[in-house]
Amino acid sequence: MNLPHTPFRAAFAALILLPLGAFAADTGDSAPSDKEAAATGRTFAPPPPSIIEHKLMDITEDEEKVFAEMTSGQLQQEEFERRVVAIAYRYDELVARDPNNVETLILYGKFLRRLGKNTEANGFFVHADHISPNIAVVKQQIGNYLAEEGNYAEALKYYRKAIELEPKEAVYHYGLGELVATFRDKYVANGTFSEKEAEDKLMAEFAKACELDPANKDFAFRRGEAFYDVADPDWNAALALWIEMAERTNLTPYERDAVRLHTARVYCELGRGREARELLLADVVPILGATRARLLKRLSQDNNPDDDKANVEITAPSIPEAEAKKKSHASCNSNHAALNCRLSLRAHRGRFSSNIRPPSARDA
Repeated sequence: MNLPHTPFRAAFAALILLPLGAFAADTGDSAPSDKEAAATGRTFAPPPPSIIEHKLMDITEDEEKVFAEMTSGQLQQEEFERRVVAIAYRYDELVARDPNNVETLILYGKFLRRLGKNTEANGFFVHADHISPNIAVVKQQIGNYLAEEGNYAEALKYYRKAIELEPKEAVYHYGLGELVATFRDKYVANGTFSEKEAEDKLMAEFAKACELDPANKDFAFRRGEAFYDVADPDWNAALALWIEMAERTNLTPYERDAVRLHTARVYCELGRGREARELLLADVVPILGATRARLLKRLSQDNNPDDDKANVEITAPSIPEAEAKKKSHASCNSNHAALNCRLSLRAHRGRFSSNIRPPSARDA
């Protein structure tokens, strides 16, 4: 199987002035040239795994440092690109030394995905899968690529295989849940799942991810959001989840406000308009302001005197509590398209995560 041609030498050659040889010092011992091998008549074997592993650790440490500095604004784009190319050269050298080293293939593939070179990255994952067909993270990465390309049928096979290989890895269950949620209509149409089976599957996978990694906030958020994905959600279970989320002490201001709005939304679905309004009284971070305004508007559409006019019209006639609850519930459930308040964090998280956690290539 041919390895993919890496894009960096061609795509970024104009961005740097240093020739290939200038980066050799970064990688320690250089591989012998063809001329040297021919002159000596010696056959040069790949270096021992320990040497490659040591080099991979150095590369991934530098990789993390570069991306951290770029994220924090410490690097200009030109310097970032120069250092990225240098890292690519170092990966290239290791691949040239041992084209079948799975650790190198996986880490290089993750590096390329990080740069948005998903097709090239997938070539390395496919090659790694050909060499070692029972590595869960490779199955996951190929599944990610297939899902992003819209090949949902094959993606499902790879995700199921990843879970079969490592059933206790939370991120694989999360990914499978997201896959089913994203392509639910397609899976129902081709007979893979019934509508009920698809809903049960996505809910179960998100729940399993949270069970295996209860400290992961992203998994917990997505599990809560999944109640909006099903036709007949258990709103009381959703409420319990969001109330539990609110008790976490490590939420950012954005996450704390998002949890509060999610909880208000669920109260609304349960017909508990007063409790929803109490949660909406406080302001939120600017990015969530429009969602809060939509929820407040929905609550006021019913003109429920018990919820909306108590503060401005003390003598307003009362209506039976059951009728008020019914009206509040109806107000919250009508015109869901206009509400549009899922508060999805998927754009922030990334739908199909690459999960780069060096130095271990096999870490999900």
